[in-house]
Amino acid sequence: MLSASRPRGFSLVELMVASAISLIALAAAVSAYGTSARHAGLQLQSTHLHQQLQTLLFLIGRDLRRAGYWRFDATRASPADNPFQQGGNRLRVAALAGEAPASCLLLAYDLDGDGHVGVGACDGRCAAPRDDDNVEQFGYRLRAGGLQARYGGRGLDCDSGHWQRLNDPDLVIAGLRFRLYTHCVNLASSGAEDCVPGQPRLLQRSVRIDVRAHPRARPQQSLQLTRWVRVRNDRLVAAP
Repeated sequence: MLSASRPRGFSLVELMVASAISLIALAAAVSAYGTSARHAGLQLQSTHLHQQLQTLLFLIGRDLRRAGYWRFDATRASPADNPFQQGGNRLRVAALAGEAPASCLLLAYDLDGDGHVGVGACDGRCAAPRDDDNVEQFGYRLRAGGLQARYGGRGLDCDSGHWQRLNDPDLVIAGLRFRLYTHCVNLASSGAEDCVPGQPRLLQRSVRIDVRAHPRARPQQSLQLTRWVRVRNDRLVAAP
């Protein structure tokens, strides 16, 4: 008569070996997950940084292309009398005191198409060609690690008016520089002669924008972008 065999279980040694293998596999999985999570976080920060800088450059470029625009009646005024291209309203590069050179850009354009420079700060008593129905004097500047935009106030200068920060608080603008390039066309000659002071000329302008930024918590993760912007409205300088 055959006797039934007793079922054989795992020995203590086998259980310990299996447990050790399981712990090693679990540790490898946790390590791989941690590395993947860190890498994904860095990629997300890099994408966020790139997106912010691209958005800031888009905003600046949008205003910059319209710099100097003036809606006027050609039978009553000359393009050379454009109030958005003269004096303190002209496109120019400067800097706020204590900041890097050429880190401030100032410009103006006829936003509402009424022909007057809207300063938004003279309480209905503006002398032509100004009015207070809107703000048409704009600016961008670097201040204390932030990119600021002008939204009103008196005086179109880098150190006057009201400004607000555009970038997120967790982003540091480490560098900002505007470079204005001008090509002069001599209107007094049909040839290729250079511009001569005192003669009518047309100024064609472009601006190069360089911006560098990094997350506040990771200064080593820096990104720099450059954009060229062609100003659509050339500046006409008439003869005296």
